[in-house]
Amino acid sequence: MSVLAHFNDIDEVRNAAEEDYCGCYASLADCAQDLTEATSSIPPHLANYIDYTAMARDMECGGDVFTLETDFEQVHVFWNR
Repeated sequence: MSVLAHFNDIDEVRNAAEEDYCGCYASLADCAQDLTEATSSIPPHLANYIDYTAMARDMECGGDVFTLETDFEQVHVFWNR
Protein backbone atom coordinates (compact mmCIF):
# COMPACT_ATOMS: atom_id res chain seq x y z
CA MET A 1 0.00 0.00 0.00
CA SER A 2 1.33 3.43 -0.90
CA VAL A 3 0.51 6.81 0.58
CA LEU A 4 -1.25 7.72 -2.66
CA ALA A 5 -3.52 4.65 -2.37
CA HIS A 6 -4.63 5.82 1.09
CA PHE A 7 -5.82 9.24 -0.10
CA ASN A 8 -8.07 10.66 -2.81
CA ASP A 9 -5.71 13.18 -4.39
CA ILE A 10 -2.15 14.43 -4.50
CA ASP A 11 -2.89 17.42 -2.23
CA GLU A 12 -3.89 15.05 0.57
CA VAL A 13 -0.69 13.08 0.00
CA ARG A 14 1.38 16.26 0.19
CA ASN A 15 -0.40 17.28 3.41
CA ALA A 16 0.22 13.85 4.95
CA ALA A 17 3.92 14.00 4.05
CA GLU A 18 4.38 17.55 5.32
CA GLU A 19 2.12 17.66 8.39
CA ASP A 20 1.05 14.17 9.44
CA TYR A 21 4.24 12.14 9.09
CA CYS A 22 5.49 10.87 12.46
CA GLY A 23 8.61 9.12 11.22
CA CYS A 24 10.08 5.75 10.37
CA TYR A 25 10.35 3.14 13.12
CA ALA A 26 11.19 -0.53 13.47
CA SER A 27 7.58 -1.03 14.62
CA LEU A 28 4.49 0.91 15.57
CA ALA A 29 5.24 -0.05 19.19
CA ASP A 30 8.55 1.83 18.91
CA CYS A 31 6.62 4.87 17.70
CA ALA A 32 4.20 4.58 20.64
CA GLN A 33 7.14 4.39 23.03
CA ASP A 34 8.84 7.37 21.41
CA LEU A 35 5.67 9.48 21.57
CA THR A 36 4.96 8.48 25.16
CA GLU A 37 8.48 9.24 26.35
CA ALA A 38 8.50 12.57 24.50
CA THR A 39 5.24 13.73 26.06
CA SER A 40 5.24 12.10 29.51
CA SER A 41 7.53 11.73 32.47
CA ILE A 42 7.58 8.04 33.31
CA PRO A 43 8.98 7.06 36.68
CA PRO A 44 11.77 4.49 36.21
CA HIS A 45 10.09 1.98 38.52
CA LEU A 46 7.00 1.92 36.25
CA ALA A 47 8.71 1.93 32.84
CA ASN A 48 8.78 -1.86 32.51
CA TYR A 49 5.02 -2.11 33.04
CA ILE A 50 4.03 -0.09 29.98
CA ASP A 51 2.77 -2.24 27.11
CA TYR A 52 3.76 -0.29 24.01
CA THR A 53 2.59 -3.10 21.72
CA ALA A 54 -0.94 -2.77 23.11
CA MET A 55 -0.74 1.01 22.83
CA ALA A 56 0.32 0.70 19.18
CA ARG A 57 -2.52 -1.70 18.43
CA ASP A 58 -5.01 0.75 20.01
CA MET A 59 -3.55 3.66 18.02
CA GLU A 60 -4.02 1.77 14.76
CA CYS A 61 -7.37 0.11 15.55
CA GLY A 62 -8.75 3.39 16.88
CA GLY A 63 -7.86 5.14 13.64
CA ASP A 64 -5.38 7.56 15.20
CA VAL A 65 -2.59 6.52 12.82
CA PHE A 66 -2.01 4.57 9.66
CA THR A 67 1.21 2.85 8.73
CA LEU A 68 3.10 1.86 5.63
CA GLU A 69 5.55 -1.00 5.97
CA THR A 70 8.21 -0.55 3.32
CA ASP A 71 10.79 -3.10 4.43
CA PHE A 72 11.66 -5.41 7.30
CA GLU A 73 11.47 -3.33 10.49
CA GLN A 74 10.75 -0.18 8.49
CA VAL A 75 7.32 1.22 9.32
CA HIS A 76 6.34 4.75 8.30
CA VAL A 77 3.75 6.23 10.64
CA PHE A 78 1.24 8.97 9.77
CA TRP A 79 -1.40 10.69 11.89
CA ASN A 80 -4.90 10.10 10.56
CA ARG A 81 -6.44 13.58 10.64
